[in-house]
Amino acid sequence: MSGSSNIIHRDVVVDLDGTLSHVDALHEDFFVCLRQSPLRETANAVFGSGSKAAMKRSLARLAGRDTGLAPLHAELVSHLSMMKQIGNSLHLVTASDQYHADAVGKATALFDSVTGSDGARNLKGPEKASYLKERFPGGFIYAGDSTVDIPVWMASSGAILVGGAKRHAGKLKQHGVPIIDIFGGGNGAMKDWLRLFRLHQWVKNVLIFVPLLLGQLYGQPEAVSAAIMAFFFWSIAGSGSYIINDIFDVEADRNHRTKSSRPIASGKIGVSNAFMVAALMICAGVAGAMWLSFSFGVALLWYLVITLSYSFKLKMVPLLDVGIIAMLFTSRILAGSLLLALPHSPWLTSFAMLLFLSLALAKRHAELIVADPANGDLIPGRGYRRSDSPLTLALGLGAAMSSIIVMLLFITLEASARGVYAAPEALFVTPIVLLFWFMRIWLLSNRGELDDDPVIFALKDPVSLGLAGVLLAGFVLSIVSF
Repeated sequence: MSGSSNIIHRDVVVDLDGTLSHVDALHEDFFVCLRQSPLRETANAVFGSGSKAAMKRSLARLAGRDTGLAPLHAELVSHLSMMKQIGNSLHLVTASDQYHADAVGKATALFDSVTGSDGARNLKGPEKASYLKERFPGGFIYAGDSTVDIPVWMASSGAILVGGAKRHAGKLKQHGVPIIDIFGGGNGAMKDWLRLFRLHQWVKNVLIFVPLLLGQLYGQPEAVSAAIMAFFFWSIAGSGSYIINDIFDVEADRNHRTKSSRPIASGKIGVSNAFMVAALMICAGVAGAMWLSFSFGVALLWYLVITLSYSFKLKMVPLLDVGIIAMLFTSRILAGSLLLALPHSPWLTSFAMLLFLSLALAKRHAELIVADPANGDLIPGRGYRRSDSPLTLALGLGAAMSSIIVMLLFITLEASARGVYAAPEALFVTPIVLLFWFMRIWLLSNRGELDDDPVIFALKDPVSLGLAGVLLAGFVLSIVSF
């Protein structure tokens, strides 16, 4: 980055989307409208506005979001503050609607003027260049980030290049445009994409292997290879659904203490790029699942439909939300059975539903316990109230104990009678281990110390891992004859 302390008493014009802000306001408006407004209204705003500027205004008003929360380019903001201190006048001029320009201008308190598209004139490319030449006949320095800004830089007396715009430095120098400063930024790094994929969530898809294990098919190479491929297809599509969820939750995430650092919420990855990658991952995962097994592919499609419905609306419905989470976990086990053409087990389904219902309620209960009283009784982004904690506690413990009863009945009435297990009495280790694990999970939840998904927590908790080892040992003893 080159210094610019010698450039004083000049008008410095700054672009918004991709330059001052890491995000594109129009793209985010579109996805916010898709989630919170009727599809007819969103379609009318996009196709019925008549012009690009009018469409921007319609979507901005329909979304009605606080653009002042958008993540800003901290290094650029710091540099602009310095430029203002030494006498430069700063002006925010953006192709985004005036609604967004005003919100960012108010949030930063940095600019002498803010100007955006007005519903009739789209201040982008040559149109912006013409406007700025007329407004600043004495010249101006322009900060931008993309190819569309080239006409503006050509009309300027100095260029500040942000993000990917540095690739245009040579061309601008050839045309006699001084390069004042260059700032990094742009597309997300690989680590940001990997974080967006939530690879740690793939561990939940290990449930696909449960029917393989319980059906004792682990000695059949074809069954094992099919389960492994199914795991990856499901995980790829699942990552795509997580991305979609992050896109539509971007506003809520920016208001959240920890979720604000997520790649989309923090602006490290744009919503349009994220959406295209998500669509590709979902299509690839479903296509692979269908190729592997039609019934397994249908199960994955059903899972994705429910997941996306949950992300859009159903997560706001108290108690239904935890029921859906339990259903989604259980669907992985059912999909594994369909893949291997194993008969449906009502015992396994009932046990899984109750188990995961209890865990979903444990997570929700912990959120209620740690909720800030200053925000009132209602939990932001959820349909729960802080006063609902006794209900989530009672229902969660009830589901936990019910799952253990189902397991005991299965061992007593079916496992012992079928003759599949060499030592079915060893299976009684399972309900004992689960009882102690549930007691630990709910103790932490009621203390507000369960700050992660219970399944992810278990993978990092030494006590949970030790109990899992005991459970596995009990299963091995049940199938091995001495």
